[in-house]
Amino acid sequence: MARRTALLTLLIVIMVPLFGVGEAGPIFRIGLVLLDENLEGLAEVVSTSAGTYGSSIYLDARQQQVLLEKEKKSLEQKRLDAIHAAYGKQDAGILNTALRVEQQELGDVPNIRTCEYTIEAYDEALAALVRSDEQALVWFMQHSLYDGLFLIQSEKLGDLQRIRIEFVSTDRILLLDRLVQYGSYQSLGSELDEQIFRLFAASDQGALLFEKGIGAFSVFVDGAKEAVADSPIFLDSGAHELLISAEGYETSLLSVVLEPKKIKVLSFSLEKIKHPVLQINSTSGKANWFVDGRQAGIGLSISLADPSYPLVLTGTKDGFANRIIQLDTPVKKLEVAFQPVLLSDEVLVLESQKDFYKRLRNTILLFGAYVGCTALSKTFNSTEPLWQVGLVATSSLALVSGVALVMELASYAARSGSSF
Repeated sequence: MARRTALLTLLIVIMVPLFGVGEAGPIFRIGLVLLDENLEGLAEVVSTSAGTYGSSIYLDARQQQVLLEKEKKSLEQKRLDAIHAAYGKQDAGILNTALRVEQQELGDVPNIRTCEYTIEAYDEALAALVRSDEQALVWFMQHSLYDGLFLIQSEKLGDLQRIRIEFVSTDRILLLDRLVQYGSYQSLGSELDEQIFRLFAASDQGALLFEKGIGAFSVFVDGAKEAVADSPIFLDSGAHELLISAEGYETSLLSVVLEPKKIKVLSFSLEKIKHPVLQINSTSGKANWFVDGRQAGIGLSISLADPSYPLVLTGTKDGFANRIIQLDTPVKKLEVAFQPVLLSDEVLVLESQKDFYKRLRNTILLFGAYVGCTALSKTFNSTEPLWQVGLVATSSLALVSGVALVMELASYAARSGSSF
């Protein structure tokens, strides 16, 4: 008895500076206490499993009664604190008011509470006390305002490590006692998931976890859409109808039966939707083709057998701008034209347009000079050699400039041809 008293006194000396006397709340607070050093990695594994399968706890009648008594004590302590504060202030009015306040009556404690987890840093003295005495464990829970504890401990056995995890609340329950390779804590994840879910779930609740063989997919359970990522779906135990769909795959209808307080891992596969052959043709010559970043071929045309939609088609060709086309729905044939690099640059296009209009202006001026020379030669003596030279020169320049203008116009039209 004297030993227990000494241990409890030591625990109070160690822990009182760390904790204040707080108020019990609607959160079910759970501490993860390391009883041996170098178990932080294991604590993270336990915390992950608890956060996934123990985000809420369904309380039995005994746990509800314990929490009710705890809340009553908390309220009574608040009332006494108010009385003591009034005595300290020597204020008769406040004291009379505090004395007239009767203890509040509490209703039933809800049978479900949200869980909050805290990993306690390893403390050698605390670990020794918690290991040695149940009273010290109870005192620690009360003064740290925990409603439950995970006690995590290990024992080295040669190359192996014995892992032992207990849950303490109204009872002390052994969750796991296993041998693992030293530090290989992830291998305990599945068993921890099952044990924590069995302990925290409602009596009529099951969990469904998908073992994905494809990327993103959606699930309807009994007609209602469920959010699916890497997290389980919590459902009532019993039979359920599942409708699973994904882009590019046939929809699948499955039936599943969930057992109470158990996790069911469901594997499934979906058949790809078969689409018609896609024929891709280039109207600008041979090109290099890529589908969703993977090379599909080189040539004037390629065929894609059983393409998956949506897809991104990329075409490349020297001297031409790359073409990137996204197809969201199936098509059988696609005509693709490439634009010359010259016309893919706004600055170069603008310069080309300026050159064209300069040539057009010069041609108009030359034809105007030729017409002027012709008119003047008829007004004056056209047999003068000077007029003959002027007529020949202006007509020749106008003719050459007109031909160049037509060629420039044809080239410009060809380069800016239509594309897909």
